[in-house]
Amino acid sequence: MSSSITFGYLAQKWKGTVLCSGFTILLLIIILSASVVQVDRLKAGLLKNGITGEVDLEKAYLPGRYFFGFWYQVVSFPTTLNTIEFSDETPEDGVAKLGKLISRDRDGKQVFLDLTVQYRIFPEKLPEIYREMTILYEDVYTSELRGRFQQAFNNFPIAQVWEKYTEVQAFLLKECRAVLLVRHAECWGLQLWGVRLQPQYEQALVNTQVQKQAKVTAIKRQNQTSLRAKTTVELAAYLKNQTVIRNKGQADKLQIVRRAKSESQAALIFAQGEVLGLVSDLVRLPERTGPSPRPEIRLNGSALVHYQRILMMTDQKNSNFVVRSSRSYMKSLAIPAR
Repeated sequence: MSSSITFGYLAQKWKGTVLCSGFTILLLIIILSASVVQVDRLKAGLLKNGITGEVDLEKAYLPGRYFFGFWYQVVSFPTTLNTIEFSDETPEDGVAKLGKLISRDRDGKQVFLDLTVQYRIFPEKLPEIYREMTILYEDVYTSELRGRFQQAFNNFPIAQVWEKYTEVQAFLLKECRAVLLVRHAECWGLQLWGVRLQPQYEQALVNTQVQKQAKVTAIKRQNQTSLRAKTTVELAAYLKNQTVIRNKGQADKLQIVRRAKSESQAALIFAQGEVLGLVSDLVRLPERTGPSPRPEIRLNGSALVHYQRILMMTDQKNSNFVVRSSRSYMKSLAIPAR
């Protein structure tokens, strides 16, 4: 009886020990899981003690998983492009509605501006950003940019925005970069897309610009007419030169053809003379001696001509008859086929 009680007691104690150990392991797993802190993609963060509320300003953490105590949290900052828009129009999602910029130009005219800025913070500068501005850094950027842009428009007359828009936008972008750089951020882009004045000034400015554009258009039209007249004169000169060159080419061609024919005819006559000379030297009867001596017999001029005519008859492949006159003039006569 005593042994049964002892065994039951040991079994209950062992079961309690196992349950206690399992609970401890589960608790450790939960604590270890809670100790893994994650920094999301496209963000950077600072480590914050969830118990004391103190933020570690020694290091900025880039996207990834980090093993700290379960009592730590991450204060996240976006590292993507962010937008600040000064306008009365409804902005896109995630952009605060700030209202248009109001300034004055160099002449004291009140100016209403629609302007958009894109910026990006430097992740490695998160400790400085939090130390100077906590998580309200965008409010500080907005305030300082508004003040700097309002001062910037005091440097030039408003008409310069229409006449030299690229230079004005480049100047504002330079001012934006100067403001954000000391606040540990990059001014990535700036668009000045709306400029308005009070109605009476705006109408006067529009009229002035219209007159200037009309004057510029008249000058351009005058230049175009002058250039067109010059082009017409030059074209006529080119056409005239073309006609002269073409006529000269035709004349040169005719002279070349005539010269070639004359030279070929002269060469032919010379060749014929050479042939007759050869015939006179080759076609002869040599001198004969003996009982009936005979001197050397050569072809005279008429005989050479007669010989040449006979040779020419061999080239007449289609001749059917040869006609010989009383003067020994021979001529081929072709009878056409029926």
